[in-house]
Amino acid sequence: MPTHSELAAKLLVDAAGFFRTLAEQNEPLKEQMSENANVFEQMAALLSQNPAGDLDGTSHSELAGKLLKDASTFFTTLAEQNEPIKEQMGENAAVYNQIGDLVMNDPQGELGEQQ
Repeated sequence: MPTHSELAAKLLVDAAGFFRTLAEQNEPLKEQMSENANVFEQMAALLSQNPAGDLDGTSHSELAGKLLKDASTFFTTLAEQNEPIKEQMGENAAVYNQIGDLVMNDPQGELGEQQ
């Protein structure tokens, strides 16, 4: 069973891939989405290498959780603006928000374990 940190790192990489796809398909968003993808990939690497580490006094798990929550907000906005992908983006938002909370509160915990 993966830890919250491992799951968060995977979601960060998945979000980075999504941002890269958006960057390729939307010239006006290209720079911002590429930058987002880079940040998410860097955070995933930090979290994978050292879940208990910190960056300038803020834990990797807290930074990762904040990025996941940012992605959740982004997915919610996409859902509200795009009926064909509304359900999927809403589900993504819920998962990213939940894992964001879990990784911030218990980075080494495992999904399904009693808190």
